[in-house]
Amino acid sequence: MAKGEFLLEVRCEEIPARMLAPALRELGTRVFEELMARRLPPTEIETGFTPRRLVLALTGLPEREPDRQEDVTGPPVSVAFGEDGSPTSAAVGFAKRCGIDPSQLERRETPRGEYVAALQSIRGRATSEVLAELTPRLLAGLTWPKSMRWATSQGPWARPIHGIVALFQGSVVPFELFGIASGQTTMGHPVLSPKSFDVSSFEDYRKRLAANGIEIDFEQRRATLVKRMKAAATALGGELVDDELLLDKLSSICAIPGVVEGRFDRSFLELPREVLIASLRDHQSALTVQSRGKLLPVFLTVMDRLDDPEGRVRAGNEWVVAARLADARFFYAEDCKRPLADRAVDLENLSFHARLGSYADKSERVVELCRLIGNALELEAETEEAVEAARLLKIDLTTEMVKEFTSLQGMMGGVYARTEGHPEPVWKAIYEQYQPTSTSDPVPSAIASRIVGLADRVDTIVGILGLGLVPTGSKDPFGLRRAAQGVVRIALEGEMEVDLDLVAAKAYQCYEDRLDLPGEEVLATWRPFLFDRVRHILGREGYAYDEIEAARVVGGSNLPDLRARVDALNKIRQEPAFLDVVLAAKRIANILRDTPEKRLREELLAEEAEMILYQAYVGLKNDVDRSEAEGQYEHCLRAIAKFSDVLDRFFVEVLVMDENEDLRNNRIALLQAIQRTLSRTAALTEVVVEKKSGESANA
Repeated sequence: MAKGEFLLEVRCEEIPARMLAPALRELGTRVFEELMARRLPPTEIETGFTPRRLVLALTGLPEREPDRQEDVTGPPVSVAFGEDGSPTSAAVGFAKRCGIDPSQLERRETPRGEYVAALQSIRGRATSEVLAELTPRLLAGLTWPKSMRWATSQGPWARPIHGIVALFQGSVVPFELFGIASGQTTMGHPVLSPKSFDVSSFEDYRKRLAANGIEIDFEQRRATLVKRMKAAATALGGELVDDELLLDKLSSICAIPGVVEGRFDRSFLELPREVLIASLRDHQSALTVQSRGKLLPVFLTVMDRLDDPEGRVRAGNEWVVAARLADARFFYAEDCKRPLADRAVDLENLSFHARLGSYADKSERVVELCRLIGNALELEAETEEAVEAARLLKIDLTTEMVKEFTSLQGMMGGVYARTEGHPEPVWKAIYEQYQPTSTSDPVPSAIASRIVGLADRVDTIVGILGLGLVPTGSKDPFGLRRAAQGVVRIALEGEMEVDLDLVAAKAYQCYEDRLDLPGEEVLATWRPFLFDRVRHILGREGYAYDEIEAARVVGGSNLPDLRARVDALNKIRQEPAFLDVVLAAKRIANILRDTPEKRLREELLAEEAEMILYQAYVGLKNDVDRSEAEGQYEHCLRAIAKFSDVLDRFFVEVLVMDENEDLRNNRIALLQAIQRTLSRTAALTEVVVEKKSGESANA
């Protein structure tokens, strides 16, 4: 047994898979925080779960809390001492409670007056006593999406509790939760190994469960299940079709990672691949198997046992799968009887949002945005493909297949468009409209798909923001953060050189009078909301916060252009000459703060250093103008870096704030012109220069 070990198991009826991991994380976090607050730090925490048990194991706990002293305030001085200064019974009683002599009492000034106080010595409690106090409270306070009561109003909790193991150093930690007393007795699988047994430690507990085939560690159980699934797929002559989320679910709904295989009639392979996979996944939590890219008439799912001697588990699964695939075949056949274009009228009766109109209205707006984006990209053919796709984009929401399998929305529209013979760029744009759905999901593969993806998301974001429904905290009921992340990834990874602020402004116009907020207010919300995602994504790519901010100040609505500026700044920022210019730019900004614009007059350049600076500025401006137009931002910044010597000389030899007003204003005008040129590629004043770097740059 590990030193200072606390083992906790809560055994209950089956908890839904989606609730298990969050509940265990919450329990582990809260137990750790409570123990740390009591100065009882564990050295290691292990957790585990199966559908019918939550497990927490801590090691390295001290045997008891450390002794401590607390500053305790007693009665007022006027009550604690008599007229002769001797302690009253109130003072004597307070001192006794604190374990000290009355002579050791102190006087303290407080906002309420003068009071007596003392340092009270408190002996730490035994760790087992602390655990007995906090464990039932924390278990009862766990957050569940849904909870229930049972028996004589026991609960609320996720499911009825049947047993609790609570051991510290092998001894029972005594407490009661919902009428169940803690102990050291548990059991294996309720059907396959229902006999109860006592455990003495976490190692003993884990071994006894493993002997019954039960694996409490989720990651280990998942790895075992994946290995067995892949082996079964190979034995069937194919390979497993990847579905990480489904594997997570299957690993959560079993304690014993067994695999059951099944077969279905080969005629169902005539269904589109997407339909087969969705039907097996959504209705039976089953994985599919493929060979050379083609599905095989078999499926794999989990069973909470290692064998199926009479084949009943397999037969039950095959019976359900056959019925579900028959339903899917019926839905598909019915949908194919009516072309997508004929269904467009049905979108008028399908609400996008109660205040933003129907999906027919949304389709019209997306068409307009596709035209704007496509024209900005100067891609005539791709624009027309995107427009055609936009008109059909949401029609699959009216089909029987999508009503049955909501996860297929978008994809089924693409499948039906492909079946009807629409050009590949058109059906692909429909099929890929929701990509990317996550950080690992790829962006749409074709230009038309990207145009449609941008237009659809911008329309949604602007519409919801226009109603004043900005996501707050963890609440984002309309998925705006995910939509904004999609906009950013499509624009960046798809090299979409388009001004997204103009697209958002057009989206606002397309809503006409449906939105509550004025256009400027909506755009003022849109910009930082979108840029939060830009900052996050570029930050994950390794760019520094100040590099991103420096580029944003110059202009952040053309995202590929923004990243090019950030990348150029990232490559050159540590060069000493460039750091000198950054410091000079900050100095110029301080000099010019709140200064009105002045007119530069060449004939007023009086000193050699300022004339040399002016000539260098003219050359720099021409170089930057040319390089900016060609998008050569690294060249721009390197040209700016070469400007440091003449700037240094100017500040050494020339007094900007000369007593002569004409000279002073002209020098300010020269610095203003230089500032505009230095800030063309990135706002250098936003670049953070560490003190050490700055000193070395100025040396």
